[in-house]
Amino acid sequence: MRNLFYVLIALLGVSFFQVTGQADTVRNLNELKAQMTQLGKPALVIAGADWCVYCREMSQELATSPGLQPLQKNFAILKIDVDTPVWDIAKRVFEFDGTGVPAVFVFRADGEKLYSASGKPSDMEGFLKRYLDKSGRILTTTEARNLSRDLTKIQGLLKKDDLAGAIEIAMPYEFKDCYAQTAKTMMDVKSQIEVLVTDQIAKLDEKLKETPVDFAAVIELVQLKQTCQTSRELLAKIQLIEETLTAQEANQKLIAQAEQLLSADQLREDRKRGEAADIYKELIQQYPDTAVAALAQERLGNRETTPAKPSMPAKTESGDPKKAAAYLRLAKQLLEIKSPKANEYLQKAIDEAPESEAAGEARELIK
Repeated sequence: MRNLFYVLIALLGVSFFQVTGQADTVRNLNELKAQMTQLGKPALVIAGADWCVYCREMSQELATSPGLQPLQKNFAILKIDVDTPVWDIAKRVFEFDGTGVPAVFVFRADGEKLYSASGKPSDMEGFLKRYLDKSGRILTTTEARNLSRDLTKIQGLLKKDDLAGAIEIAMPYEFKDCYAQTAKTMMDVKSQIEVLVTDQIAKLDEKLKETPVDFAAVIELVQLKQTCQTSRELLAKIQLIEETLTAQEANQKLIAQAEQLLSADQLREDRKRGEAADIYKELIQQYPDTAVAALAQERLGNRETTPAKPSMPAKTESGDPKKAAAYLRLAKQLLEIKSPKANEYLQKAIDEAPESEAAGEARELIK
């Protein structure tokens, strides 16, 4: 029935019956479809004729009754002349076997038939209120325009793989019982985004269960949390992972490091390079020989020199295998994020304890 209603709209020609003082009917079929699909208005279809007394009475009441004016404006009103072949088609499509006129129908914006009967409703105000309540939320023209604009924006952002931008626009939208096609499309897009992000969250959860914790995954977690601020459902899933991760104090520090690094990145994007550089230098100074220090140094560029590190106790000739192993772990994390600093830390592992197992593995990994 839903699709057949729109088939009928396509078939209709100039088949409206006209009476003096008629209600605010649609001017053409494109307008009817636009009001239903874009705004979610229900269709009030009146099949009648200009010779029908009750048809004229109903039309005039819709047009002149003060109590009906605000109600009838929420319907897309279509009139069909029963003396034309279109009515024969409409009766079959509407599955209507009545004989009296006017024949009155109400269709929800998605084409679902809500009412079908012969004769003018005795209480027009109650009739319109009842079926307006069953027709779901109706969008204003401004809401529909903004919705169409935002759908176009989201499409462009997703083509650029800008999931954060798409989430920011889509997630605040919530349409309950709205049958406008634009609203349905937005909710479908929102669902697709939620599926994408949920899948991303699941993969990230697995990454963060590895030991040692991959700093690149920590950065991804913080970025995803920032991205999903407008979605309570997605944010709750991310926070659950974060709570599990930060049960260990060391991981709390990793989260803090990632947040600092990303805040500096944002400052750099905002062309506040001096402020960004100060944070990068602070990270290098505060967390020497760590993944965040390597990334901060990388962002500063080779022209910046790394601040002097605190003096370390002299090494024995055999070196420190534990420190070599630490360098190796850091190098592996940098390899995961394809950082050019990885080789530097592989070499440090070799230099620190050349005969150690970590040095041997570093030699195999170094490029």
